[in-house]
Amino acid sequence: AGLGRLSQGDVSQTIGTPFVGRLEQLRVDFNASLLRLQDTLTAIRDSASTIQRNSSAVSTSAGELSKRTEAQAASLEETAAAVEEITVTVRSSAERAREANNVVAATKRTADNSGAVVGDAVAAMERIEQASQRIEQIIEVIDDIAFQTNLLALNAGIEAARAGEAGKGFAVVAQEVRELAQRSADAAREIKSLIETSGREVTAGSELVQKTGSVLASISHEIIAISGHVETIATASRDQSAALQEVNGSVNAMDQMTQKNASMVAETTQASRLLAGEADTLMTLIERFRIVAGSAPSHLGSRKAA
Repeated sequence: AGLGRLSQGDVSQTIGTPFVGRLEQLRVDFNASLLRLQDTLTAIRDSASTIQRNSSAVSTSAGELSKRTEAQAASLEETAAAVEEITVTVRSSAERAREANNVVAATKRTADNSGAVVGDAVAAMERIEQASQRIEQIIEVIDDIAFQTNLLALNAGIEAARAGEAGKGFAVVAQEVRELAQRSADAAREIKSLIETSGREVTAGSELVQKTGSVLASISHEIIAISGHVETIATASRDQSAALQEVNGSVNAMDQMTQKNASMVAETTQASRLLAGEADTLMTLIERFRIVAGSAPSHLGSRKAA
Protein backbone atom coordinates (compact mmCIF):
# COMPACT_ATOMS: atom_id res chain seq x y z
CA ALA A 1 0.00 0.00 0.00
CA GLY A 2 2.83 2.43 0.88
CA LEU A 3 4.66 1.75 -2.39
CA GLY A 4 1.39 2.11 -4.26
CA ARG A 5 0.77 5.55 -2.75
CA LEU A 6 4.39 6.49 -3.47
CA SER A 7 3.96 5.52 -7.12
CA GLN A 8 0.99 7.92 -7.25
CA GLY A 9 3.08 10.75 -5.80
CA ASP A 10 1.73 10.47 -2.26
CA VAL A 11 4.56 10.84 0.24
CA SER A 12 2.37 12.12 3.07
CA GLN A 13 1.68 8.83 4.85
CA THR A 14 4.14 6.38 6.32
CA ILE A 15 3.47 2.66 6.97
CA GLY A 16 2.13 2.42 10.51
CA THR A 17 1.46 -1.33 10.70
CA PRO A 18 4.53 -3.28 11.90
CA PHE A 19 5.90 -5.99 9.63
CA VAL A 20 6.89 -9.48 10.69
CA GLY A 21 10.49 -10.49 11.06
CA ARG A 22 13.07 -8.98 8.74
CA LEU A 23 10.43 -6.99 6.87
CA GLU A 24 10.09 -4.70 9.91
CA GLN A 25 13.46 -3.14 9.16
CA LEU A 26 12.32 -2.56 5.59
CA ARG A 27 9.26 -0.70 6.92
CA VAL A 28 11.41 1.42 9.22
CA ASP A 29 13.84 2.28 6.40
CA PHE A 30 10.93 3.02 4.07
CA ASN A 31 9.33 5.38 6.60
CA ALA A 32 12.66 7.14 7.25
CA SER A 33 13.28 7.56 3.52
CA LEU A 34 9.74 8.82 3.06
CA LEU A 35 10.17 11.42 5.81
CA ARG A 36 13.45 12.61 4.29
CA LEU A 37 11.74 12.78 0.91
CA GLN A 38 8.94 14.84 2.48
CA ASP A 39 11.49 17.26 3.94
CA THR A 40 13.35 17.45 0.64
CA LEU A 41 10.23 18.03 -1.42
CA THR A 42 8.98 20.61 1.09
CA ALA A 43 12.32 22.46 0.94
CA ILE A 44 12.31 22.29 -2.86
CA ARG A 45 8.73 23.57 -2.95
CA ASP A 46 9.54 26.45 -0.59
CA SER A 47 12.68 27.30 -2.57
CA ALA A 48 10.79 27.14 -5.86
CA SER A 49 8.10 29.42 -4.42
CA THR A 50 10.76 31.86 -3.22
CA ILE A 51 12.45 31.71 -6.63
CA GLN A 52 9.10 32.43 -8.27
CA ARG A 53 8.50 35.50 -6.12
CA ASN A 54 12.06 36.78 -6.39
CA SER A 55 12.36 36.13 -10.12
CA SER A 56 9.10 37.99 -10.65
CA ALA A 57 10.38 40.91 -8.55
CA VAL A 58 13.73 40.81 -10.37
CA SER A 59 11.96 40.75 -13.73
CA THR A 60 9.83 43.74 -12.75
CA SER A 61 12.81 45.67 -11.37
CA ALA A 62 14.89 44.77 -14.40
CA GLY A 63 12.13 46.03 -16.67
CA GLU A 64 11.98 49.35 -14.81
CA LEU A 65 15.77 49.57 -14.78
CA SER A 66 15.81 48.84 -18.51
CA LYS A 67 13.43 51.73 -19.16
CA ARG A 68 15.47 54.06 -16.97
CA THR A 69 18.70 52.92 -18.59
CA GLU A 70 17.25 53.52 -22.05
CA ALA A 71 16.10 56.99 -20.96
CA GLN A 72 19.54 57.68 -19.48
CA ALA A 73 21.21 56.47 -22.68
CA ALA A 74 19.01 58.77 -24.76
CA SER A 75 19.78 61.69 -22.42
CA LEU A 76 23.51 60.95 -22.60
CA GLU A 77 23.34 60.84 -26.39
CA GLU A 78 21.70 64.27 -26.40
CA THR A 79 24.27 65.53 -23.89
CA ALA A 80 27.13 64.14 -25.97
CA ALA A 81 25.73 65.82 -29.08
CA ALA A 82 25.34 69.14 -27.23
CA VAL A 83 28.86 68.92 -25.78
CA GLU A 84 30.26 68.09 -29.21
CA GLU A 85 28.48 71.11 -30.69
CA ILE A 86 29.81 73.36 -27.92
CA THR A 87 33.29 71.89 -28.43
CA VAL A 88 33.18 72.71 -32.13
CA THR A 89 31.98 76.25 -31.36
CA VAL A 90 34.68 76.85 -28.74
CA ARG A 91 37.34 75.37 -31.04
CA SER A 92 36.17 77.75 -33.79
CA SER A 93 36.25 80.66 -31.32
CA ALA A 94 39.80 79.72 -30.32
CA GLU A 95 40.81 79.68 -33.99
CA ARG A 96 39.19 83.08 -34.58
CA ALA A 97 40.94 84.45 -31.48
CA ARG A 98 44.26 83.14 -32.77
CA GLU A 99 43.67 84.79 -36.13
CA ALA A 100 42.68 88.04 -34.40
CA ASN A 101 45.87 87.87 -32.35
CA ASN A 102 47.88 87.48 -35.55
CA VAL A 103 46.12 90.51 -37.04
CA VAL A 104 46.81 92.53 -33.89
CA ALA A 105 50.48 91.50 -34.00
CA ALA A 106 50.72 92.55 -37.66
CA THR A 107 49.04 95.87 -36.81
CA LYS A 108 51.54 96.42 -34.00
CA ARG A 109 54.45 95.78 -36.35
CA THR A 110 52.97 98.27 -38.82
CA ALA A 111 52.52 100.84 -36.05
CA ASP A 112 56.10 100.26 -34.89
CA ASN A 113 57.35 100.72 -38.46
CA SER A 114 55.27 103.89 -38.78
CA GLY A 115 56.74 105.11 -35.51
CA ALA A 116 60.23 104.53 -36.89
CA VAL A 117 59.35 106.45 -40.06
CA VAL A 118 57.95 109.29 -37.96
CA GLY A 119 61.17 109.31 -35.95
CA ASP A 120 63.19 109.59 -39.15
CA ALA A 121 60.90 112.40 -40.33
CA VAL A 122 61.37 114.26 -37.05
CA ALA A 123 65.14 113.89 -37.37
CA ALA A 124 64.98 115.17 -40.97
CA MET A 125 62.86 118.15 -39.84
CA GLU A 126 65.42 118.95 -37.17
CA ARG A 127 68.22 118.82 -39.73
CA ILE A 128 66.22 121.10 -42.05
CA GLU A 129 65.65 123.51 -39.18
CA GLN A 130 69.35 123.50 -38.34
CA ALA A 131 70.20 124.11 -42.02
CA SER A 132 67.67 126.97 -42.13
CA GLN A 133 69.28 128.55 -39.08
CA ARG A 134 72.68 128.23 -40.76
CA ILE A 135 71.32 129.83 -43.93
CA GLU A 136 69.87 132.68 -41.85
CA GLN A 137 73.30 133.25 -40.36
CA ILE A 138 74.85 133.32 -43.84
CA ILE A 139 72.13 135.71 -45.08
CA GLU A 140 72.87 137.99 -42.13
CA VAL A 141 76.53 137.99 -43.16
CA ILE A 142 75.56 138.75 -46.78
CA ASP A 143 73.24 141.53 -45.61
CA ASP A 144 76.00 142.97 -43.46
CA ILE A 145 78.44 142.80 -46.39
CA ALA A 146 75.87 144.53 -48.64
CA PHE A 147 75.39 147.22 -46.01
CA GLN A 148 79.15 147.78 -45.72
CA THR A 149 79.48 147.77 -49.51
CA ASN A 150 76.69 150.33 -49.78
CA LEU A 151 78.47 152.57 -47.28
CA LEU A 152 81.73 152.21 -49.14
CA ALA A 153 80.04 152.97 -52.46
CA LEU A 154 78.37 156.01 -50.91
CA ASN A 155 81.70 157.27 -49.59
CA ALA A 156 83.30 156.58 -52.96
CA GLY A 157 80.57 158.61 -54.71
CA ILE A 158 81.15 161.50 -52.34
CA GLU A 159 84.88 161.42 -53.00
CA ALA A 160 84.27 161.19 -56.76
CA ALA A 161 82.03 164.25 -56.60
CA ARG A 162 84.76 166.13 -54.85
CA ALA A 163 87.19 165.14 -57.55
CA GLY A 164 85.10 166.95 -60.10
CA GLU A 165 85.37 166.04 -63.77
CA ALA A 166 88.09 163.52 -63.09
CA GLY A 167 85.95 161.51 -60.72
CA LYS A 168 82.86 161.17 -62.91
CA GLY A 169 83.78 157.70 -64.20
CA PHE A 170 84.53 156.49 -60.71
CA ALA A 171 81.25 157.98 -59.50
CA VAL A 172 79.35 155.94 -62.10
CA VAL A 173 81.09 152.76 -60.94
CA ALA A 174 80.44 153.62 -57.32
CA GLN A 175 76.76 154.15 -58.11
CA GLU A 176 76.53 150.79 -59.82
CA VAL A 177 78.27 149.11 -56.90
CA ARG A 178 75.87 150.85 -54.57
CA GLU A 179 72.87 149.68 -56.59
CA LEU A 180 74.29 146.14 -56.69
CA ALA A 181 74.80 146.19 -52.94
CA GLN A 182 71.23 147.43 -52.51
CA ARG A 183 69.88 144.64 -54.69
CA SER A 184 71.98 142.12 -52.75
CA ALA A 185 70.59 143.46 -49.49
CA ASP A 186 67.03 143.31 -50.82
CA ALA A 187 67.58 139.75 -52.08
CA ALA A 188 69.13 138.79 -48.75
CA ARG A 189 66.13 140.19 -46.87
CA GLU A 190 63.73 138.33 -49.16
CA ILE A 191 65.71 135.12 -48.71
CA LYS A 192 65.77 135.69 -44.98
CA SER A 193 62.00 136.22 -44.98
CA LEU A 194 61.50 133.03 -46.99
CA ILE A 195 63.85 131.13 -44.70
CA GLU A 196 61.98 132.41 -41.64
CA THR A 197 58.66 131.38 -43.20
CA SER A 198 60.13 128.01 -44.13
CA GLY A 199 61.51 127.66 -40.61
CA ARG A 200 58.10 128.33 -39.11
CA GLU A 201 56.56 125.77 -41.45
CA VAL A 202 59.29 123.29 -40.63
CA THR A 203 58.76 123.89 -36.91
CA ALA A 204 55.01 123.41 -37.28
CA GLY A 205 55.59 120.29 -39.38
CA SER A 206 58.04 118.95 -36.82
CA GLU A 207 55.52 119.51 -34.04
CA LEU A 208 52.83 117.73 -36.06
CA VAL A 209 55.17 114.86 -36.81
CA GLN A 210 56.10 114.62 -33.13
CA LYS A 211 52.41 114.58 -32.21
CA THR A 212 51.88 111.89 -34.83
CA GLY A 213 54.73 109.92 -33.27
CA SER A 214 53.15 110.28 -29.84
CA VAL A 215 49.79 109.13 -31.19
CA LEU A 216 51.41 106.16 -32.92
CA ALA A 217 53.27 105.28 -29.72
CA SER A 218 49.99 105.45 -27.81
CA ILE A 219 48.34 103.30 -30.47
CA SER A 220 51.21 100.83 -30.21
CA HIS A 221 50.73 100.62 -26.42
CA GLU A 222 46.99 100.11 -26.88
CA ILE A 223 47.67 97.42 -29.47
CA ILE A 224 49.99 95.68 -27.00
CA ALA A 225 47.20 95.75 -24.39
CA ILE A 226 44.67 94.46 -26.94
CA SER A 227 47.13 91.76 -27.99
CA GLY A 228 47.43 90.66 -24.36
CA HIS A 229 43.65 90.49 -23.98
CA VAL A 230 43.24 88.61 -27.27
CA GLU A 231 46.00 86.19 -26.28
CA THR A 232 44.25 85.65 -22.94
CA ILE A 233 40.99 84.95 -24.79
CA ALA A 234 42.77 82.59 -27.18
CA THR A 235 44.43 80.74 -24.29
CA ALA A 236 41.14 80.51 -22.39
CA SER A 237 39.40 79.26 -25.53
CA ARG A 238 42.07 76.61 -26.03
CA ASP A 239 41.76 75.54 -22.40
CA GLN A 240 37.97 75.42 -22.71
CA SER A 241 38.27 73.41 -25.92
CA ALA A 242 40.62 70.92 -24.23
CA ALA A 243 38.34 70.69 -21.17
CA LEU A 244 35.28 70.18 -23.35
CA GLN A 245 37.09 67.48 -25.29
CA GLU A 246 37.77 65.72 -21.99
CA VAL A 247 34.12 66.17 -20.98
CA ASN A 248 33.06 64.88 -24.38
CA GLY A 249 35.29 61.85 -23.93
CA SER A 250 33.85 61.23 -20.47
CA VAL A 251 30.29 61.58 -21.75
CA ASN A 252 31.04 59.18 -24.60
CA ALA A 253 32.55 56.73 -22.11
CA MET A 254 29.46 57.08 -19.90
CA ASP A 255 27.27 56.56 -22.96
CA GLN A 256 29.15 53.39 -23.85
CA MET A 257 28.90 52.17 -20.26
CA THR A 258 25.18 52.97 -20.26
CA GLN A 259 24.75 51.04 -23.50
CA LYS A 260 26.56 48.10 -21.94
CA ASN A 261 24.43 48.42 -18.82
CA ALA A 262 21.31 48.45 -20.98
CA SER A 263 22.50 45.30 -22.71
CA MET A 264 23.27 43.67 -19.36
CA VAL A 265 19.87 44.73 -18.01
CA ALA A 266 18.21 43.18 -21.06
CA GLU A 267 20.17 39.99 -20.47
CA THR A 268 19.23 40.09 -16.79
CA THR A 269 15.57 40.54 -17.70
CA GLN A 270 15.73 37.60 -20.08
CA ALA A 271 17.55 35.48 -17.50
CA SER A 272 15.01 36.37 -14.79
CA ARG A 273 12.19 35.39 -17.13
CA LEU A 274 13.89 32.10 -17.89
CA LEU A 275 14.45 31.58 -14.16
CA ALA A 276 10.79 32.31 -13.47
CA GLY A 277 9.84 29.79 -16.16
CA GLU A 278 12.11 27.16 -14.66
CA ALA A 279 10.68 27.90 -11.21
CA ASP A 280 7.15 27.48 -12.58
CA THR A 281 8.19 24.18 -14.14
CA LEU A 282 9.76 23.08 -10.86
CA MET A 283 6.61 24.03 -8.93
CA THR A 284 4.55 22.08 -11.44
CA LEU A 285 6.73 19.04 -10.84
CA ILE A 286 6.59 19.46 -7.05
CA GLU A 287 2.81 19.81 -7.11
CA ARG A 288 2.56 16.28 -8.49
CA PHE A 289 3.45 15.02 -5.04
CA ARG A 290 1.15 14.87 -1.98
CA ILE A 291 3.44 16.03 0.79
CA VAL A 292 0.88 16.77 3.51
CA ALA A 293 -1.90 14.32 4.42
CA GLY A 294 -5.27 15.38 3.04
CA SER A 295 -3.82 17.27 0.02
CA ALA A 296 -3.97 15.95 -3.50
CA PRO A 297 -1.35 16.03 -6.25
CA SER A 298 -2.26 18.65 -8.83
CA HIS A 299 -1.49 16.43 -11.82
CA LEU A 300 -2.47 13.10 -10.31
CA GLY A 301 -5.81 13.04 -12.05
CA SER A 302 -4.26 13.89 -15.39
CA ARG A 303 -1.71 11.11 -14.99
CA LYS A 304 -4.51 8.62 -14.22
CA ALA A 305 -6.43 9.81 -17.20
CA ALA A 306 -3.37 9.31 -19.31
